[in-house]
Amino acid sequence: MKKIAYVLVITVTMAGLMFVCPLAGTSKAAWQQDWEKTLTAAKQEGTLRMYSTAAPGQIGAIRKGLMAAHGINIELISGRGRELRARILSERRAGLYLADIYWGGAPSIFTDFKPVGAIDPVKPLLVLPEVVDPQVWYGGRHLYADKDERYVIALFYFPDLSLVVNTDLVKPEDIKTNSDLLNPKWKGKIVFYDPTTSGPGRVWFLMVSKALGYEFMEKFAKQEPVISRTPRQMVEWVARRKYSVLVAPQHASVAEFLKAGAPIRFFSPTDVTYAAMFTVVALMNKAPHPNAAKVFINWLLTKEGLTICSKAFMLQSTRLDVPTDHLDPISLRQPGVAYINSENEEAALELSTAVNEAAKIFRLPMPKKKKK
Repeated sequence: MKKIAYVLVITVTMAGLMFVCPLAGTSKAAWQQDWEKTLTAAKQEGTLRMYSTAAPGQIGAIRKGLMAAHGINIELISGRGRELRARILSERRAGLYLADIYWGGAPSIFTDFKPVGAIDPVKPLLVLPEVVDPQVWYGGRHLYADKDERYVIALFYFPDLSLVVNTDLVKPEDIKTNSDLLNPKWKGKIVFYDPTTSGPGRVWFLMVSKALGYEFMEKFAKQEPVISRTPRQMVEWVARRKYSVLVAPQHASVAEFLKAGAPIRFFSPTDVTYAAMFTVVALMNKAPHPNAAKVFINWLLTKEGLTICSKAFMLQSTRLDVPTDHLDPISLRQPGVAYINSENEEAALELSTAVNEAAKIFRLPMPKKKKK
């Protein structure tokens, strides 16, 4: 039998006062009660402290959105990832738990923070219906970088376009796969982002060597690519015809030259298709502003929050309902393509071995080991 819920409202007038008595069963949902309680506590905390590798202007747009939505400020400590992580760990050793949120690259979170228990799970904090709804997310679920799918949540997921070519020097049919880079005509005409340092070079080396083997890399090394750590200069070299191909470009530097009308284009080889997260968000253990952090993470994962993020970073969101009309179509995920996740925990833990192999193959200085 179908149940029909009725609400009875009894109005009693006594001495000019009216009392409205709803029947039991009309109370707010559990998630809403939890959210309202968290909001109240978060506003009392007033702020959250974020350590981030993102540009201050990008986080500034997010700060403005969070303040408008919930009146919570973001106190930003920005810098390079290695420096920020060292600072956080130093503070914790001194008994100071000052960070609420870490916003940066995924791999180092697994090598620096997770082994010492410095991060707490994000998943239990997610309560808003539009955030927990699986239908609005790429792949039908939240995308996490960690193998437990609880701690490190991704905001972006986009094809990692691993090659840039000069369109005056390279025809569309010249290079379709990574193996085409081995053509003798490209010897001495390739510039390559250093695979032994943090950046797109080591990701390309790891992903392509996993698919094609170190034998491919040894053949690629014989093409005598010029190896550099200066992202903008590498793009300029290709734009000015000094080199024909750039392997493992930094996307932001390429975008600058594309806007200026340089004769270059992105290209993604068809034999190894992988996607990047760029930056991820982690909740620090013993966060000093836990309620503000919970509000921030939930708001960030709403359509409103991730639309602001997508426009600030010019990257495709993991939410399917976030607009993409502000993005270059070539930077969007393509239907039917199965992308390899290049920044999950498995890949992060393989980076050290890959970097050592890259140093041997390309005869580069071995990376220094981190001091404990």
